Amino acid sequence: MKCAELKQNLNCAQNNSVSEDCVIDVNISDVILTPLTCASIVNEILKGLLYQKSQIPYPYNFLKSLVDKKRKQTVEENKPINFTAVNHYRIVSSAYDTIEKVTNEIIKEFSENSSHIKEVIVVFGTTPQCPKEVFTINISCLANDHLEINHVNQLVKFRQKILRNIFLSQDWMDAIDASSVCTNTYVYLKKHVSDEDENRDNFFCPTKPLSFPSKLKHVKILLNSDHSRDINCCRNLSVFEDNSESGIPTKRSRIMTSENIDLPIRWYQSKDLLRGFKDCYVNKVSVSELW
Repeated sequence: MKCAELKQNLNCAQNNSVSEDCVIDVNISDVILTPLTCASIVNEILKGLLYQKSQIPYPYNFLKSLVDKKRKQTVEENKPINFTAVNHYRIVSSAYDTIEKVTNEIIKEFSENSSHIKEVIVVFGTTPQCPKEVFTINISCLANDHLEINHVNQLVKFRQKILRNIFLSQDWMDAIDASSVCTNTYVYLKKHVSDEDENRDNFFCPTKPLSFPSKLKHVKILLNSDHSRDINCCRNLSVFEDNSESGIPTKRSRIMTSENIDLPIRWYQSKDLLRGFKDCYVNKVSVSELW
């Protein structure tokens, strides 16, 4: 057992022997960085990372289309079963479900009025204690007191432009620089939280803070916004929605929140981890074409 632990520590030291720290400053000027807008951008960065670091063999949208197409298919009787294709589909489907679960829970976390998320940390490695690379998304200027429904169209309009500016920037390409071997991906949150909120049963569970070796490659993505939080275009606006029982529009209030920096910062880890996988081929044809 001691030999195994010694070997793992030696591998960690070898993996962390080169320092390539990088800071990517992302200035978002086209949209107001509301919690939902920020969660959407964070999720797209996560999906982009998974593909560019070779943890999934297809871009996320293509992965989604493959799984959706397979799930809509009807089972044909008397059709021979290709067990290689079936097994690979299970791997792809499981990875897709995990990504969907994590990204949906990130949206939920950002949408909570009591949440004040400071960082989203993506750790690539066999274990979080022996990471190969770490990407930290820093959120410094959320506009918490806006009505999200008023900014959905703006987000849809400018999201692709924002993502192109990130993924095509020289800083991003220098940080990505090369693919990685298939490994595990862990997602963490760092946020201000009260003791009451910490005891809730959520998908992101309280955990001990991680400490990273000084020579580990650690890329920090700083999300900034040009829009001042003092200017609120949603102030004094009301949103109405249909009451499912009476059909009469009713006013829906939004609880105003502001970042409370007096609360302690705690770490949270997602319950699910993503296991990286490669594409599978039969006679030089991807088995995804044989599903």
